[in-house]
Amino acid sequence: MKLTVDDLPIKERKTYLMIQDLPIHEKRVLWKLIRLSNKDHICVIDSLTPTVHVLIEKQLITLNKSFKQPNKISLFVLRKTPFLMKKLQVIGQNS
Repeated sequence: MKLTVDDLPIKERKTYLMIQDLPIHEKRVLWKLIRLSNKDHICVIDSLTPTVHVLIEKQLITLNKSFKQPNKISLFVLRKTPFLMKKLQVIGQNS
């Protein structure tokens, strides 16, 4: 399945184009987070890496501050772009 900007709602296209322009190491980390996330776009990781910090700064992921579990961090992945996230999750399941 190939995803194009025309497959997305207009308000989500900017995020898609931003993802395309990410450096490869940031794309890989974001892709890993997308594949680990559940249907509510939530992903739990062990620690915040420098690349995760960069993705937070770019507002592609956000911290889930209501999550309280020792030694774990919860993130919302592509929370502002639900249609894009769903499409990418489907692609991730098929690859």
